[in-house]
Amino acid sequence: MIFKGLASAAFMAGVLFAASASFSARPAGDAATGKDVFMKKCKACHAEDGHGNEGMAKLLKTTIPPMSSDEVQKNSDADIKKIITEGKDKMKPVKDMSDADISNVIAFVRTFKK
Repeated sequence: MIFKGLASAAFMAGVLFAASASFSARPAGDAATGKDVFMKKCKACHAEDGHGNEGMAKLLKTTIPPMSSDEVQKNSDADIKKIITEGKDKMKPVKDMSDADISNVIAFVRTFKK
C-alpha cells in the first residue's frame, strides 16, 4: 500500500515537472506583436525573413546570423534580451524598446526556430 502511494506521488511529481518545463520554455511575449516591433526596429539589419540583410552586413564588414540558426536559437531569452539592450559585436543596442516590446520580439525570434 505504501509503495502504491509513493509510486503515485512520484508519477504526479514527474507530470508537474514536465508541465512546468514546457511552460517555462515558452517565451513570455506575444509573437504577433513582436513581429510588428521587429519590422520597425530590426528589419533593416536582420531582414524581414530573418535571414540577415547582406548589404548591411557588407557595409558593417560583419556577418548577420539567420534568426533560425543555432547560433541565435541556442541563446536563452535573457541572452537575447541582453543582446537587444546592450548590443553585441557590431550590433548597437536597440533604443526605445519597452520590456514588453523586447519580450514580444523574443517571442517572434523564437518563431524562426527550425
